[in-house]
Amino acid sequence: MTRFVFMVMCLIYTCMAGVAKSNTTGTFTYSGAESEGSSDGLVPEYHESSKKYKVLIDRSYQSGKNSGIEFERPIFTVNKTNMNEHSLHLSLGLQAVLKKYPNYEIQVFNSYRSSNHPRKIKLQIEGGLEHSHHPDKLRKYIPFKFPKNGAEVMLNHLSRYQGESEEKKVHSFVVNSKGVFTRVGVWSKRVSPNALDKGVNEMQYYVLARYFEPASLVGDILLVHEPIPLLKKKRKAWIYSSAQRRVRRAPDASHDATGRGSQGLITADQIDGFNGDLDRFDWKLRGKETLLVPYNLNKLDDKNIKYSDILGKNCIKAELVRYEFHRVWVVEARLKQSSRHIYSKRVFYVDEDSWMVLMEDAYSTRGDLWRVAFHGLIQQKAENFPWYRLHVYHDLNNKMCFVSGLDNEVVSPPKFGFKDKVRNYTPDALRRTNLR
Repeated sequence: MTRFVFMVMCLIYTCMAGVAKSNTTGTFTYSGAESEGSSDGLVPEYHESSKKYKVLIDRSYQSGKNSGIEFERPIFTVNKTNMNEHSLHLSLGLQAVLKKYPNYEIQVFNSYRSSNHPRKIKLQIEGGLEHSHHPDKLRKYIPFKFPKNGAEVMLNHLSRYQGESEEKKVHSFVVNSKGVFTRVGVWSKRVSPNALDKGVNEMQYYVLARYFEPASLVGDILLVHEPIPLLKKKRKAWIYSSAQRRVRRAPDASHDATGRGSQGLITADQIDGFNGDLDRFDWKLRGKETLLVPYNLNKLDDKNIKYSDILGKNCIKAELVRYEFHRVWVVEARLKQSSRHIYSKRVFYVDEDSWMVLMEDAYSTRGDLWRVAFHGLIQQKAENFPWYRLHVYHDLNNKMCFVSGLDNEVVSPPKFGFKDKVRNYTPDALRRTNLR
């Protein structure tokens, strides 16, 4: 897999334990999550409006200077010395990271179920547009609100609403065991058919992306056509090479392909929590658990915080990552005997409210826990939907990590909700895009 294709993919995508059963009783949210809080009080009741949580989260991360508002403090902190007291609510991956880094800690805050969507999207999820002539009637954002197996949970993650359109610049980093990091920047546009003048019902979204730094990487452009997951069609990708001045197919942007840009720390299908086909693994649903997960990472929106304030020897500084108690679906993926992948087993932890992958434990072909990923979300304000703020991938063997999704030192903010033309997302348009 080429370095450019892999790096661009990395940057554009910037409870109760037991056996899972079909939910036929109880009160549930529009997305299929349990409305009630947990009996132990760790997970709160869900409220339809996220306004309450928006105010609380925004207040939590005010600097306190001349505001008269006290900075919210963590309820408690988990580290290597006290992790056994909290092991019931720690994934095996998070426990492994706590053991690996002597000074690593997680700060635990009040839990806010802030995941929410625009009214139109809620109606589609609830089926209110099922029998209409709305162009989205084939676009099921949560096709399995009450999943019966692990594959259905992962299809919910893949199908989830990700906004109509977005344009952004973000940075990714490789951080070594000494806290020294290198960075790469990518500009990208992602649009759904609803944002285009001529939408195609079979497509979930289109992506254009290119490097904006370092100078040695500027020039090549990647185009991706991602189909609706339920259709089980293959993604198509093309790359424009500025050196060769030609467009060619990029068929290797999937599964366990790796690239030099991440120094091999992640695979292509780990981007965005998980992406692509489910065909190489058998998917088992282990049930629901109440765990500590990265959630409401709004503090990282602060442009006054520099990358050197975020990254260090423990990869990410603890005070910038908010952990909360949430119920998650636990899905175990085991590699099929007939398939190939560098991971033999993977465990995914999927948020019950947003259906987004929040954590992953990845095992080597020898069966040992090799890599641990954390995907911290926020409630995106402009279009009101859950959005990844940060991705962190730990390699337990060499104490290195790969971090993506940060834009603290990017001047231009992300753009959402704009319209575009489908002719800008064709292979023929790649050369024209390079000249702009």
